[in-house]
Amino acid sequence: MRQRGFAALETNSGMSRRQFLKTAAAGTTGLALGSGKLSGQSAEARQKNSGRPNILFITTDEHRYDALGAAGNKVIQTPNLDKLAAGGVRFARTYCQGPLCQPSRASIMTGQYVHQHGQTWNRFDMKTEWPTMMKQLQKAGYFTAKIGKTHFYAGSPSGSRDLRKNQGFVRSFGLDYVLEEFDKQAHAIKGIVTPYTEYLKEKGLYQTYLKETPEFRTPKARVEDNYIGKTSRLAQEHDLTSFIAHKSIEWLDGYQDQKPFFFWISFVAPHPPLIDDPIWAAFYKNKKIPLGPRQRPKIPDNAWGRYLGGWLKGIKTEKLTPELLLEAARHYYGMVSLIDQKIGDLVNALERQGREANTWIIFTSDHGEMLGDHGLMFKNVFYKGSVLVPNIIHPPGGARPRVVNSPTQSIDLTATVIDLARAEPPKDSRGRTLLPFLEGKGKPREAAFSEMAGHGNRGNFLVMAATDRYRYLYDSQNEIACELFDLQEDPDELNNLVDDPGYEKVRKNLHNNFLKPFMKGEIG
Repeated sequence: MRQRGFAALETNSGMSRRQFLKTAAAGTTGLALGSGKLSGQSAEARQKNSGRPNILFITTDEHRYDALGAAGNKVIQTPNLDKLAAGGVRFARTYCQGPLCQPSRASIMTGQYVHQHGQTWNRFDMKTEWPTMMKQLQKAGYFTAKIGKTHFYAGSPSGSRDLRKNQGFVRSFGLDYVLEEFDKQAHAIKGIVTPYTEYLKEKGLYQTYLKETPEFRTPKARVEDNYIGKTSRLAQEHDLTSFIAHKSIEWLDGYQDQKPFFFWISFVAPHPPLIDDPIWAAFYKNKKIPLGPRQRPKIPDNAWGRYLGGWLKGIKTEKLTPELLLEAARHYYGMVSLIDQKIGDLVNALERQGREANTWIIFTSDHGEMLGDHGLMFKNVFYKGSVLVPNIIHPPGGARPRVVNSPTQSIDLTATVIDLARAEPPKDSRGRTLLPFLEGKGKPREAAFSEMAGHGNRGNFLVMAATDRYRYLYDSQNEIACELFDLQEDPDELNNLVDDPGYEKVRKNLHNNFLKPFMKGEIG
C-alpha cells in the first residue's frame, strides 16, 4: 500500500472538534465527490455538502478483538489495518451490544441497546420502520450504499430463493444502493441465488464451491464442519472476500453523485466455516499461534447453567483438541489476512480516485469468535473473545495515533458517524460520539453494556455491565447473578467470583449502580 494516504497529521490539542473536522476535510470544498467540479450544484446544495466528509464504514463478521497486529498480536498479518490504527485511534475495549449477528447489527443501525429494539436473537426479521443511522444520513444529504452481508432478515421477505429480489426490503432501512451477500452456509442451500453464486457459475466454479461448503440445517449438517479449518479449492481472486472487495471498488470507481457518501462494506469473513484461500493458507501453515485459556466454565444447577451447558454440548466441545484448535486458528487468521489485504486495495482505490483527503475510515465487527477459549467456539457468550470487537477510526490524512483502553460500545460508532455527518441522531439512540478521543479529550464511560436472549429467545435474558475493572453478567429473566470477573487480577476470566463472599459488595455495587439503572433506562 502506498504511504501517501496514511500521512501523519498532528492535531492541535487546543483545536475544537469542529475545527478538527474542518481541517481533516480541508481542500475538498471545491470538488465534487467522484465527478470533478461542483459547478452543476445549486448554491443551496454546495452549502449543505460543504465540509461533509465521505464515510467508509467497514465491518467484518465474527472478528476477535485481538486478531489484529495493532492489538499486539505478533503472528497475524494485518499491515493495512495496522496502518489505519497508526494514523488514528484504536479502541481496545469496545463491547458489542449483543454477541450475536442480528442483535449486534440492529444496535449498530439504530444506535439502540438490544432491549430497546427487541432483536434479542437471530431467526426473525428486523423492522423496516426502525429509525436508523442510514435514514438520518439520507436526510442530511448523504448517498448511502452497502455491499456485503446485511443479515436484516431470517426468511426471504420476497418468498423467493433468488435473494437478489430482497434488495427493496434492505433499501427500506435507509440505503440508496445495495448489493447483498450472505454466509457461506446460505449459499449451500438448494436453489439459493445471490450475486456471488451467479459469479461462481459464470466462472465454472459453483460446484467446486458447493463441495467445500458445509451444509446448514440439513440431516447431513455437522456443527464441527464449521470449525474444522481447511483450504479452499478456489483461487484467492475468486474468494467471497475478494468478490465483495472487487464490487466495492467497482462501486467507488463508478460513483459520480455530487453528494458525500456513506459506504458500508460488510465482509462475511471470518465467520465460519473456517476456509481460507490457498495463498494465506500456505503462509500460516505450521505457524505457532497462541491460543487462549482452555479452562471450561463451571456449570451451575440453574437456568444460567442450562444455557451455558447447552451451548457447550451443542458445539461438540469434545472434538476441540489442541491440534484441531491450532489448525482452526491458522485458517481463521488466513481469512482475516485476506480481509486486510483487500482493505489495502480499498484504500489504494480511494487514493487513486483522490478521495482520501475527504474520507473517514471506520473499521469494526459485529461480535467476536471464541476460537477455543474456555472450550468454546463461535459467540453467544460474554467472554472477551466473543463480546469485544476491533474498533479503529482513521480521519482523512491521518492523526496522531492513540489507543483508548477504557470501555466503549459499538453504538458509540453509530453516534460517531452521525456526528461526522452533522446529522440528527436516530430516535432513542444511546451512543456517544468518539470523535473527542481523536484530540485526547474523550470522556471515558463508567460502564459498557451488552445483552442477549437465551437460545431462540427461550429461558434467559442476559444483561452484562463492564467497567474498567469488572465484568458482571445477570440473567434478568430468572433473576440469577451469573458471572463476576475481576479483569485486573484475572484478565483471562478464569475465576468466576459471583458467589465469592469476599466480592459480594462489589457485585451489589455493580448491580445497583450500573445494571439496575441500565435496565430501567436511567443510564447508558
